[in-house]
Amino acid sequence: MTAVSSTIRELLIGLCLGVANIIPGVSGGTFLLVFGIYERVFSILNLINKDFLVQLAGLGISAVKTCGRKGTVSDLVAFFRDTGFLFLFKLGIGAVVAILALSSLMKYLLLHHFSVTYALFLGLILVSVIIPVRMIKSFKAGTLFFIILGMGLTIFVTVMVNPYDKIKVKSDYLSALYGANETAGSVSGAPAKPFTFTGRYSVDEYLYIGMCGALAISATVLPGISGSLVMILMGSYFDVISAISALKTLNLDTFAFLGVFALGVLLGGLMFARLVSFVLERYYNATMGFLIGLMIGSLYALWPFKKTIVMARQYVKQDGLIRVLENVPVQTNINMLPGSEDPLSTALVFFVLGGIIMMGFVRAESGKSG
Repeated sequence: MTAVSSTIRELLIGLCLGVANIIPGVSGGTFLLVFGIYERVFSILNLINKDFLVQLAGLGISAVKTCGRKGTVSDLVAFFRDTGFLFLFKLGIGAVVAILALSSLMKYLLLHHFSVTYALFLGLILVSVIIPVRMIKSFKAGTLFFIILGMGLTIFVTVMVNPYDKIKVKSDYLSALYGANETAGSVSGAPAKPFTFTGRYSVDEYLYIGMCGALAISATVLPGISGSLVMILMGSYFDVISAISALKTLNLDTFAFLGVFALGVLLGGLMFARLVSFVLERYYNATMGFLIGLMIGSLYALWPFKKTIVMARQYVKQDGLIRVLENVPVQTNINMLPGSEDPLSTALVFFVLGGIIMMGFVRAESGKSG
């Protein structure tokens, strides 16, 4: 594989990871397994220590002092390539591009085509279970126990926490703010000017979104546990998606909010990576069994047909403004059989399509490894 084709492949994998990370119920960790890079990513992240940072700082300072002279820049690039961080950087670029480009689209699809979107990803995840099953070195009774444990954990989290309740609490909170500041039927607040800092978010909100980022990345690296779903359960998903969509306003509050969230993601990812690498090294089969269980359990969360509750008035924050939406259908965590009004045939088509797409990935990765 040439350097160019390798780079394109890694950018495309990053795009897949980005898409996975903005879809509730779909785990970025699943795609790390699918593409055969799960252990590689964590082994690279575990290289970050005091010596690594000192060496990186020295190379960076040398490049700055020499105004980016070719030799010093080459040394810095070689350092990133040899440690594997150039690989992570390309994955990150692809993921960021996907998140920025598709956050608004994904929000639209989940609001207006929920069942079809979930059917596609149900097919993707169902077939992707093949990947970790193949990675188990020896199947024993203990492995089956950890598979059941992983399934039970995912289903328990899905059943116990209803996304509708979180959305309702958030809507009620914004409704109180809306009523306190505006007359009925108007929009609360005024658009902030570009490159201004208005103090829109409180210190508590910054601390909370940082914690959400740390917990979300810790969840998303586990196949079957969706970081986006965790954010929905914590009531922060639409805040982050809306902030990403509002980046075009160039408001400093938005940049600060997402910056704190990104810091939480970074710190949470670094800490959790060491834990995952530790258990993979010492308890490989048990860990893979647990990951398989998480993936199988996530199929329950991804069932396309949910009990829907229509909110007569939902208060949401968009571009820093509180707006009122009328008659908004909100999916609960209660799985239902498809009704006459559900797009069953379309969902079946996209379920099969998702399975075909993932089977293509599985075969491509099997051929590459073989």
